[in-house]
Amino acid sequence: MKIGLVGEAPNDTTAIKNLLSRHYQHLDFVTLLNRINGSMLDNRKTIRRLLRIEYEDHAPDIIIFIRDLDGLENDVKAKRKRQEIFSYSNRIVDKIGVSLLNIFELEALILADINAFNDHYGTEISEFSDPMLVSMPKEILIEATRSTRNKFEESHNPELFGLLNFVVVKRNCRYFSRFIGKFERAISE
Repeated sequence: MKIGLVGEAPNDTTAIKNLLSRHYQHLDFVTLLNRINGSMLDNRKTIRRLLRIEYEDHAPDIIIFIRDLDGLENDVKAKRKRQEIFSYSNRIVDKIGVSLLNIFELEALILADINAFNDHYGTEISEFSDPMLVSMPKEILIEATRSTRNKFEESHNPELFGLLNFVVVKRNCRYFSRFIGKFERAISE
C-alpha cells in the first residue's frame, strides 16, 4: 500500500515518514509536492493543479496531509481555516486523505518523546505532561540547545523523528493518537 505525504517538504514530510515507516514497515511512504512550504499549501490554485498531477502520477492509496495549526487546541479560527484547506485538498484527491494537524507545530511530537531529544543533544529538558498545551515547542528546543555544540534546527527534524519512539509519542500526544486511529482505519479498509 502506498501512502502519499503532503506537507512542508522535505522537513515535515520526511520527519513523519521516518516516524511512521518504522512502525508501519509494510507501507510505502512517498512525498508528494516536493519543496513546498506552508503558504504554498494554502494557495488553492497551486494545490489544485500540482496536487492533482502528483496524485495521478504516484497513485497513492491514502494521502496524509500534514499541517501545523500554529495555535493551541482551542484556537477555533485557525482550526476552521486548516479544516477548509484540508477539505478542499481532499476533494482533489478523491477524498482519500487523512489530516495530521500538529498542535502547535510538528515539534510538539518531539516534546512527546523528549528523552529521545535529550539523548541526542545531551540536554535535560523535563518531560511534558501534555505537549498540546505548549505554545511554540520549536523555540523550547532551540533554547535548550543554544549553549550546546550541536544546536537544534528545523532541518534536524527528519533525523530526530527517526529516533522517536512511536509508542511513546502516541501515548503522550493526544492529537497524534487520534490521527493514528484514523490512519489505521483508513489502511484497513
